[in-house]
Amino acid sequence: MKELDEINGRLRDGLIFCRKVYGLFEKIRKGPDGVRRLRGREKLEKKLIEELLPVARYVQMRYNHGRKIKVRWIDGNQQYDAYLLSSGWLVEHGFVPKKQFLEVTRAVHQKDYLARECLNKHGATFGTRGMTRDKKTKEIISKPTVYTDHEAEDEFVELIKSRINEKVKKQYPKDTLLIIECVFDSPFLDSEWDYIIEKVRSANLVRPFKEICLFDSNAKYFTTLYQML
Repeated sequence: MKELDEINGRLRDGLIFCRKVYGLFEKIRKGPDGVRRLRGREKLEKKLIEELLPVARYVQMRYNHGRKIKVRWIDGNQQYDAYLLSSGWLVEHGFVPKKQFLEVTRAVHQKDYLARECLNKHGATFGTRGMTRDKKTKEIISKPTVYTDHEAEDEFVELIKSRINEKVKKQYPKDTLLIIECVFDSPFLDSEWDYIIEKVRSANLVRPFKEICLFDSNAKYFTTLYQML
C-alpha cells in the first residue's frame, strides 16, 4: 500500500510519526467517499484505524520532557505492531526501558461490523447490541435495546478481559506493552469508565506484559491498567 510507504518500517521521532498518521487519516476522511471508506475498513483503512492510530495515541500520552520517543511501525506478521526507542532522564534513571515493543488490540462488540455497514447504507443505527442480518434478504436489521444498572459496563469488562486472555496465550518479546482500544457505541460517563477499570483490575488476570493501557476511541479516556517498573 503506497499510502503507508512514508510510515511503514521507518524509525522516526514519535511526534512526527503522530503527524504522519493523523495526516493520513485526514487525507482519507476528506477524500472521495472518505467517511464511507473509514467505516468500510478496507486494507488501508483497517491498518490505519486498528494499528496506527492506537500507536499514535500511546506515543502522545507518553512523550514528554523526560522521555523522547522514536517509533517504528512495521506492517507484517511479527509478534508486535511497533517498537519504541526512548531517551531522556526517565530512561537514564531506569523508569522506562530504552527499547520496548508495542502490541495493539481492540475491545469491540462482535457486531460492530454490522453497525458500520448499516451506517454506510442508512446513516443511523440503534447501536451494535440490536444488530442482526436477515438470513434471506441479507439486509441489516437494527432494533433499539435497553441496558439496566451496570449491564453495559459489565459487558465491556468481559470484552476487555477476553482480549487480554487471548493475548496472554501468545509469546511476545521482553518489555512488550499491550494497548487496548475500547470502542463504545454510546457515550460513557467518567464514573462508568472508572467502574470498568476497577472491575478489570480486580479480575487478577495473568500479566505477562510490561504495561497494559486502555483508551477509548473517542479520545476522552486513557488509563494505565498496570505498569511494571
